[in-house]
Amino acid sequence: MLRAELHVHSSFSDGRDGVRKILEAAVEKKLEVIAITDHDTVQGSLEAIDIVKEEHLPLKVLPGCEVTASTGHVLVYGITKDIEPRMSVEETCKIARELGGVCFLAHPFDFIRKGSVRLKDFKMVDGIETFNAKSYFNFLAKRYAKKLSKPEIAGSDAHSARAVGLAINYLPDEFDLLNALFHARFDGRRVSIRERLAFLRFRLNQRL
Repeated sequence: MLRAELHVHSSFSDGRDGVRKILEAAVEKKLEVIAITDHDTVQGSLEAIDIVKEEHLPLKVLPGCEVTASTGHVLVYGITKDIEPRMSVEETCKIARELGGVCFLAHPFDFIRKGSVRLKDFKMVDGIETFNAKSYFNFLAKRYAKKLSKPEIAGSDAHSARAVGLAINYLPDEFDLLNALFHARFDGRRVSIRERLAFLRFRLNQRL
């Protein structure tokens, strides 16, 4: 089984740390797969691929991003081109699949962070993030994933290198990485209050 981190944001979007620091943290925590899922851009993923190749790091990079759809956020894996934000979840998934990607609904029901609350969106995606280290609504996400027989993954939703690895997915290595997502097992812990406050201070300083 491969230990995978599938939901991380770098400084290419709203993360605190650059890609290199995130990769260093992943290696230190003995992860074997990482997906840099910046908001509406694959640039973090592309830089990660370059760094891993140049420095021969013991990591596999699953490219992707977190696309801002009109009614929720969609984690798209396996793409190397940006997808236009603000489209419907249905249209987002259609384009993602044309680019060779797969789609997982990110932190559903977490309306504070614009997670989808529409049953139609659940039906459009390939799978669902049913554990998000920052969400209070994981129980609802899991309930609907079971109801619709959708594959499940977990995400740290890390916005710093320190938070990488809060949620670990265990992917069977007999599949390629995209297909392995449909067979994931996972465990994780919630973000602590201290970690939340640190990120809020960072975002406040950005706006000053």
